[in-house]
Amino acid sequence: MGLKDIIRAIREYPAARAELETARSELRQAQQELEQSRETCESLWLTLDEQKDYTKFLSSKAEALQAALDAFCPRLSTPEELKRFYDAISPDMDPSGFTLYRMAKELTGIDVPSCFPYEDNRGLFEEMSGHSLLDWLTAVHFQAVEWDIIPGSTYESATLREVDTSTPEYHAFEKQLYAKVLERMGFQSLLEPEQEAGAITELKQHSPQPKRGGETR
Repeated sequence: MGLKDIIRAIREYPAARAELETARSELRQAQQELEQSRETCESLWLTLDEQKDYTKFLSSKAEALQAALDAFCPRLSTPEELKRFYDAISPDMDPSGFTLYRMAKELTGIDVPSCFPYEDNRGLFEEMSGHSLLDWLTAVHFQAVEWDIIPGSTYESATLREVDTSTPEYHAFEKQLYAKVLERMGFQSLLEPEQEAGAITELKQHSPQPKRGGETR
């Protein structure tokens, strides 16, 4: 090594030394981060194991509660019993009532917006809960709707009348509706065996056909 090389090395030494220290510092930081990542990973694995155990506990608890219901709860048979049971579980399992409405739609073949084109065009049903939609569906199904022609248009506005809930037809509808909803929610073991295999077809046959949008009746 010549004198020039020695002088160059002496001049470059501080920068090389600083670069080396920076590399060592970055290495130590990377090692610390790696160690923290390992600790975090171990903690996550422990949390995962705890969650698995808790999930197993909840599953066992659900099975035990279901067994207790099967053992101590009488078979639900009347519309009042079915509805009371639904009302007890719906705040957690069907808070907005859309499971109930969709089942009523499936049983009757009635689509509420299609039956009320004037109200649908006004956006009446966009933010409506399933329970409120069910009121409109029930009114259509039991023909408890009054229609008034909108002046200067081919539309008709609807006014819902009170549905007669004392009729055998309404009791049969309500019983099947709540029984099917509870069955879909997993409580079929609490229900009495279905008596009429053709009930769904019968409901659809007796449901009025939806009105076409913009046409008067």
